[in-house]
Amino acid sequence: LQNEATDDLIDEAKGFFTTRFDGVIRVELVDEDTSFWVDGRAQPPAISVASPKEVTRQFCLWRIEGADLSLILLHTQGRLENSVIAGRLRLSGDMSVMMRLEAVLHG
Repeated sequence: LQNEATDDLIDEAKGFFTTRFDGVIRVELVDEDTSFWVDGRAQPPAISVASPKEVTRQFCLWRIEGADLSLILLHTQGRLENSVIAGRLRLSGDMSVMMRLEAVLHG
């Protein structure tokens, strides 16, 4: 179910994920019934509520509260690692996606 809050998060995500990182991320908000996909195999990355084509188990899953995700997407939280270390962003699945994303975001 897509709503205005989901649309806002997708808009924020489009501003955050601007460069191809050769991986797929599924973002699930733990405090809402909202999720979306980031397909970093494209330039720019494609962001949608629909699952990207040809995605099996090779993706990284982010589980996070909506407010914390907004802080990350708006670059007010600092690096992604800060959210992971603090326990606000829980990751599972293909961790190599995160390594490639970090390389794109922070060189």
